[in-house]
Amino acid sequence: MDFGKRNIRSAGRSSGSVEITLPVELAVLEGIPSRLSLRDGIAPEIVLQPDLQVIMPVFDRLWDLLRLGLEAIGEIGDFGEADYGFGLFRASKLGTMSSLTYTDALTIHRSFGTTVDVTPQVLEAFACIIESMATVAGRRLGLSSERAALFGNEVAYLVSGEMIGARDAFARSLASQSSSIPRGTGWCRSAPLSSDNWRRAQHALMHAYDQFRSWDNDPAIFTKERELWYRARHFEAQLRATQV
Repeated sequence: MDFGKRNIRSAGRSSGSVEITLPVELAVLEGIPSRLSLRDGIAPEIVLQPDLQVIMPVFDRLWDLLRLGLEAIGEIGDFGEADYGFGLFRASKLGTMSSLTYTDALTIHRSFGTTVDVTPQVLEAFACIIESMATVAGRRLGLSSERAALFGNEVAYLVSGEMIGARDAFARSLASQSSSIPRGTGWCRSAPLSSDNWRRAQHALMHAYDQFRSWDNDPAIFTKERELWYRARHFEAQLRATQV
């Protein structure tokens, strides 16, 4: 990512220190130890390499909670970095792999390091990580890649109440209606890292999984139900338009 040109200036004439003003997009790295190196040559480059190992436990913690929530369905194993493409920002993805971003983990790390401050930004970051992890978990539980992606998005929606990503509205709607959690309500909104919340959600998550599993077993039913649902939604939209 090219952030344009920045000036190097003295931080004190007698100290020998210098400052580089970083773009606002990198403000998220404030306080993160970083390695600074110079790649010399015909086009010298100064490289800033943040040490992000401090936030890796966030991924482990969220995977353990997801593992607890899906326990009634089956064992999803341990968190594996090889299952994901990692990037600093959400725009950074690796092919078709599920992606995890360090900025989301940093947001959660800073919000839950001392006091619980569940802001909309925290919930969105939480939902994005859970979506990718639940997609991987869905594949490990036997879902096809297509259904696993929908399952991941549905799990994120159920636990956070956040509608993220451009997923199938039909799949989200139907699975939500079949679960014991009211539609649009995220049971983790006040305490995303509560083991008790995840444990209480086991039945609802199993309900959602069973729905996606049934669609995997008979894709024709999924296609037919999806077509009818969108047709009904289109009809309702037209009806509302005529009543305005």
